[in-house]
Amino acid sequence: MTTTHAESYARTEAGKAEIRAHSIKLSRPARNLLMVIDASCSGDAWIGKVNGSTQADLDVLIAARLVAPQAGSGPKTVHQRVAVEVAVRDWTYDALYTLLTHEAKERFGLIKGYRLILKIEGCSDLAGMQAVALDFVEQIRKAHGEESASRFRKQLGATE
Repeated sequence: MTTTHAESYARTEAGKAEIRAHSIKLSRPARNLLMVIDASCSGDAWIGKVNGSTQADLDVLIAARLVAPQAGSGPKTVHQRVAVEVAVRDWTYDALYTLLTHEAKERFGLIKGYRLILKIEGCSDLAGMQAVALDFVEQIRKAHGEESASRFRKQLGATE
C-alpha cells in the first residue's frame, strides 16, 4: 500500500543536524530530499521535484524524525495552494513581476523585501515567476498571518 504525503513537511532540528553530521545512512535520493524539503510544497510535490526520490524516501525521513508535518498544512492549505496555482496561470510574466515587486516593497520592508525582489529578478520565465508567486503567498502567511495571505490569494484571483 502506497502512502501519500499531501501535507507539507519541514526539517526538524534533528534533520538540520543530520545535514551537517551525515550520521544516518540515507540513500542519495533521501538525503537530497532532506536537503531541499521545506513547508512551501507538499511532501508529494517534493518527491516529484527531487530526482529519484520516492514515497519510501520521505517515509524514512519521517520515521527518523528528520522531517515533520507542519501545522496548517492539511487539506485546506493544500486546496488554497492549488487555487493559487490555478489563478496564476491566467497572469502574464510582466503582470506578476509588477505585482510581486510592488507587494514585496509594501509588505516586507527594506531587507526582506529586497531579498524577495532578488528572487523575482532571478526568474527568467513565466513558470519561475508563478513559483515565486506561490512562495510569496506563504511568506505573507508567515509574516502577516492567514487573513493577509487570504487577501493576497484573492488579489491573484484564487477562490478559496
